[in-house]
This record gives sequence, C-alpha cells and structure tokens, in this order.
Amino acid sequence: MTPLGWVVAALVAPASPAAEAPSLAACHGSWAGEGEAFGKPATATLAIAPGAGGATTLAYRLNIVGPPPVTYSAEATYAFDAKGRVRGKWTDNYGRTRAVFGGVNAAKWWTHWGSADVEIGRPTYVLEEGGRLVISDSILQDDGSWRVFAMLRYTRTDP
Repeated sequence: MTPLGWVVAALVAPASPAAEAPSLAACHGSWAGEGEAFGKPATATLAIAPGAGGATTLAYRLNIVGPPPVTYSAEATYAFDAKGRVRGKWTDNYGRTRAVFGGVNAAKWWTHWGSADVEIGRPTYVLEEGGRLVISDSILQDDGSWRVFAMLRYTRTDP
C-alpha cells in the first residue's frame, strides 16, 4: 500500500471506543471477612460506598483474636486523579492519617502508604469471580520483598 493509501485507511477506519474511566464501583457494598492478621484469626467488616465528587469511601473494622484481643478501625476516601491513579487518605483509630497512592487494573486495586524512614505498606484488593473480595496487606522488607501481615476473604452482606 502506498503512503497515501495508509493515510486514507487511517482516516476511514472506525475509531476505537473510548477507554472507560477507572472506578471502584464494582467493590461498593457491605462486606464481612474472615482470615488472619498478624498470625492470629481475624474477622472484619468493610463498607465501600460512593462519596462526594465521584470519590469512594471505605469504613473498615478489624477484630483480631487475643490475647490480647485487638480492635482496629479506619476510614478512607479514594479518588482518581487526571491520569487514572488512585489518591486518598486513610485515618485510623490510633490517630494516624496516611496519604495513599495506587492504581486499578481490571478487578484489582492497590494502594501504597508510608515512607522509607518508617515503613511502607501495600493493601491489595482483588474482586474474584463469584463476587468474593480478597484483601491482602503487606509491608515492604529491607530486601525489597513484601511480607503479608493480613489476608482476609470477604463476602457481600448486602443484597
């Protein structure tokens, strides 16, 4: 084909569909989870909902079997920036507020929090076929590997 032929072909070829904007909507709902945190049995609840301005809010409650028993809770807000990256804020019941940064890929989303002088964490959320949500929390190790400290499997509790 001549160069002019390539130009004509490009002009008459159908446009590819616009990429869908990233969203966490598939995870919106109420969830109950079971698994392990810090080497102990744990249960959790999770409420993920639409927030103001297209953001997503998250309310998390974790109970770890003792001794001593541990109850942890946090609230978070996530939104997408102009490049489709996840940005947000995570505040817990210990008074810590952390900026979070991450991304979305199909049925998986993740964030990173912390800093190299203290610690860096990575929660990963995977929505499996059949509707189960698996959340894994990891800490970055000195050798560059990630150590999982919590893994819970969630099922929807809302209709």
